[in-house]
Amino acid sequence: MKILTLRRFISLAALVLWTPAGSWGASAPQPWGPMGQIEAAARKEAKLVIYAAPGHANGDAQRAVSQHFQQRYGIAIDWTGIDARDIAPRVLAEQRTQQYVADLIMTGLGGGCTPVKAAGYIAPILAPSTFEKGVWRLEPLAAAPAERDWAFIFMPLIPSFFINTQLVPPGEEPKGYQDLLHPKWKGKILLQTPAVGGSGSGWFRSVYKALGLDYLKKLSGQVVIVPNGNEVPDQVSRGQFAIGLAASTGRGRELVREGAPVRFLQPQEGPHLSYIGACALSPVSHPNAAKLFLNWLYTREGQLLYTKPMNAIPLRKDVPQDHVPPNERYVEGRPFLAAEVEDLTDKRSLELYALGKQIFEEKK
Repeated sequence: MKILTLRRFISLAALVLWTPAGSWGASAPQPWGPMGQIEAAARKEAKLVIYAAPGHANGDAQRAVSQHFQQRYGIAIDWTGIDARDIAPRVLAEQRTQQYVADLIMTGLGGGCTPVKAAGYIAPILAPSTFEKGVWRLEPLAAAPAERDWAFIFMPLIPSFFINTQLVPPGEEPKGYQDLLHPKWKGKILLQTPAVGGSGSGWFRSVYKALGLDYLKKLSGQVVIVPNGNEVPDQVSRGQFAIGLAASTGRGRELVREGAPVRFLQPQEGPHLSYIGACALSPVSHPNAAKLFLNWLYTREGQLLYTKPMNAIPLRKDVPQDHVPPNERYVEGRPFLAAEVEDLTDKRSLELYALGKQIFEEKK
C-alpha cells in the first residue's frame, strides 16, 4: 500500500523530469514584472474570462472574487462553468481557429490542462506571489516545479467517502476501503467514471497507486458508474445509493449546507489528493488581466477571499482554515493517497482512462 505524507509527495514531485513545451534553458525562471505595469495594462483590458470545471469555483466564490476584482481593479470576470471532460476540446477548438475566448482554465492537470499543453497553448505561471518561500501548506507549483505550467488553487485533500446518513446508520460506516468490499454494499456505491477527466479519474489514479489493481477489480463488482461527478452527491442525497466515491466536493458541501441527510467521511487510509488547479492559456485576449489575477490569487488576500466560500483548505499557512469542516482540515503529517505526477502526462492519462474504463465499465 502506497500512502504518502505531504513532505513525501513534494519530494517525489521534485524528482520528476518534465519535457517542457518550450525550453526554459539553463537559467532559473524569473517572475513577471514589474507588476505595476501589468496592473495598468490589465485595467485597460478591463476583462478576464475563466473556464472552470466543477469543484474549482462555486457560485459564492465567483461572486466574492468578481466583486472584489471589479471594485479594486475595474476588471470584470466572466466565469463559464464547463464539465471537466469538455474543457480541453473546447479550448483546443477555439485556439486552433484563433478565437481567443478563455484566458485561464481551472481544471485538473491530467484531464484538462495536459491535452492543451501538448498542443502548445499553455504558458508558464510566473506570478511573483508564487515565488514566496516558507508560507505554504502546499506550494502552488508542487506538481509541476520545473515547468510551472499548472498550479494548485487550494489544497485539495478530498474526503473520499460521501454517505447517506439514513442508509448508513451510525456505527456501520465503512472505516476504510476494504470495508467497501462487504457484500452488504454491493450495488449501493456510486462512482463517477474514471474513464474521462473529472473527480473520478483523480480518485482512480490515487487509489490505483495506493491499493493496487487487484483491489480496484474487486471494487468494480460493488459499484455503479455515472458519467458526471455532480450526479454522485445528488443521487446519494436522494437515497438512490448509500455511498458515493469521487463525489464533487462543491456540490456535496452545498447539499450538506442545505440539510440533506449526507456527509463526507474520511477513510482510515486518509483523504486523496485531487489535482484541482489552473493553467494560463497562450495566446489570449487579456494576458495582463490573467497575470494580475494569478498573482492576486496566491496572496494572503486572494487565498482568504477565494477559499472561504469554497470551504477549501488554503494553500498558505498564514490563512486560517477555520472555515473548513474540522474533520476535513489539513493536519501536519497526516497520510493521504496521491497519484504519481508522471501519471498525469498526456500519454499516461490516456492509458489510465482506458484502464479505468476496462475495469469499471467493461467488467463482466
